[in-house]
Amino acid sequence: MKIEEFKLERTLSRFQNEVKYDLSASGIYPMFINEILDEKEMMEVYQNLQLKYVHTAGTRHFREAITTFYNDMDPSNVFITNGASESLYMVAWQMVEPGDEVAFMVPNFMAIAQIVEANGIRVRYFNLDPKQGWSLDTESLRQAVNPKTKLICVCNPNNPTGTILDEVQMKEIVDIADSVGAYIVSDEVYRGTERSGEVCPSFWGLYDKVIIIGGLSKAFGLPGLRVGWINGPKDIIDQAWPYHDYLTVTIGTFSDFLGTRALQPEMRERIFRRNREIASRNLEIFSDWVHSHEGVISFTSPQAGCFAFPTFDLPVNSWDLVMDMVHNNSVFVVPGSCFGIENHLRMNFGVERNYLIQGLERIDLTINRFKQPISSVTS
Repeated sequence: MKIEEFKLERTLSRFQNEVKYDLSASGIYPMFINEILDEKEMMEVYQNLQLKYVHTAGTRHFREAITTFYNDMDPSNVFITNGASESLYMVAWQMVEPGDEVAFMVPNFMAIAQIVEANGIRVRYFNLDPKQGWSLDTESLRQAVNPKTKLICVCNPNNPTGTILDEVQMKEIVDIADSVGAYIVSDEVYRGTERSGEVCPSFWGLYDKVIIIGGLSKAFGLPGLRVGWINGPKDIIDQAWPYHDYLTVTIGTFSDFLGTRALQPEMRERIFRRNREIASRNLEIFSDWVHSHEGVISFTSPQAGCFAFPTFDLPVNSWDLVMDMVHNNSVFVVPGSCFGIENHLRMNFGVERNYLIQGLERIDLTINRFKQPISSVTS
């Protein structure tokens, strides 16, 4: 079996490290170890942490720490992976068989959709509606679901729009899933990045067929630890284990140690507060920049995350617009085509303040070039 290139990840890997200003990421400015451990604690780690294999499903203390982020969850409902990407890969391979179908939210991180399609599974897409502030288009969901539907895949808070499903919409998704006996796979790696400071509800506990994808890369600002997790019914967790054995076997010892510390409720709130402050401060800068291009760029202000998904009105598609930025101005954002949506860009504002300002100034150069008459742009 051959699998198609994962366009988003390959695009990121090609250009993120080739430009002076990278505004393409979906995570916050990464944390430093000294923001979690003081010097005394770091010395204890240096002297006492043995770099052995940890439990392949995740140590008991780490799985217990993860349960504190959800309501009524047992450690047996948790399986720890090397990043949420591995979690998504495992679920995509584990949960579907020939003849099954998958209903998949767009825009979205496209991993599950592309993996199951490579395995011959039909994917039916349902939408968030840009005309309604990226609210759930419930009718498109109903049309995407039928008795063959095995999975309904959502991302909440959403990547790349930063919007959050409200409780009414979540209940609608649950009711539709229940009507055909489908599992809900909810990618919740941005839970904890809400502008309001109040962590949004998880799908966990709303329905007995819920699988949660979580991790430390996004809301926690710890991408270098490469830690993700699957939460689900115990039988689903047990079925996931063999896939992990073939893939990465276990996470790193230091990742287990620091991840457990980051999930402790007091530390977790400190991390979330730090990250919200960065995102909120920079969102003002980003919003002012968008408004300076009135009539050309507009966006729905995100409810969560440190990125936005603005639309543009220029005589160029999203890929060519971004390539102009990369090659002429050494700045990179993600074309909307990587999410299946044209005339949009995913842009990160969760970076250092001056870096953001200077990166946006570089993007101005490309936008102003394409705002010229088409003949002068193409000549």
